[in-house]
Amino acid sequence: MTARPLRVAITRDEAADGPLAAALRLRGMEPVSCAVVAERAAPDPDALRRAAHQLVAYDWLVAASARAVAALMEARAREPLPPGLRTAAVGPGTAAALEAHGASAPLVPAVAGAAGLIEALRSADFWPRRRALLPRALMGGRELGEALRRFGASVDEVVAYCTVERPPDEVASAWSAAAPDAVVVASPSAARALVRAVGAEGLRRLEPVVAIGPTTAMALVALGVKAVVPPQADFEAVADLLSGSRRPRNGAAR
Repeated sequence: MTARPLRVAITRDEAADGPLAAALRLRGMEPVSCAVVAERAAPDPDALRRAAHQLVAYDWLVAASARAVAALMEARAREPLPPGLRTAAVGPGTAAALEAHGASAPLVPAVAGAAGLIEALRSADFWPRRRALLPRALMGGRELGEALRRFGASVDEVVAYCTVERPPDEVASAWSAAAPDAVVVASPSAARALVRAVGAEGLRRLEPVVAIGPTTAMALVALGVKAVVPPQADFEAVADLLSGSRRPRNGAAR
């Protein structure tokens, strides 16, 4: 019997050649799709479009995800970010998305995630004189906006996109077909949808369950599933963590 690659379930809504799948393949693993949520357009596209075209009125653009950046720039017709706009990102992947649209040296916390970014932002400016725009998911966390308001900033939040859970029977069927050894969970909503469909016990058998970020890890723990978190909230760090944790698995590929 020959060793087979570690099969890693990808629960985010990405194509077969998406960035997480590519990072896993590069390290000899086999990504298998099990999308539990799907991305949808912003419920109020006019509000998003207005915010996108008024960026010059803001001092800061603070982004919690690369998807939020992509949706904002799509609404902006891909016009580059204003040159004087300061930017901040929860992690390297989101920072790269900002830089791709003209941002210069986005503020990135040493430890990726909302908590780390809040600490980095605390001393980054004199906030009572600043305006900040936060594009986010419909059900996304509110901690960044709340923190900046506590610091004294004038904060506008705009919904850039939303996610919807796939029906549990569809998720369960995809999970069965994927037959994974490990799983990557990218958001609290994905954690809830996955546990609802396959149960906490089904996830506890895997080695390991990887959460992209501490907020997602806490959501999994609340659902009865222990998760590990990579040192950075990006796909390369996730793939490195899984590559380091892999064990020989014998048997023919399924």
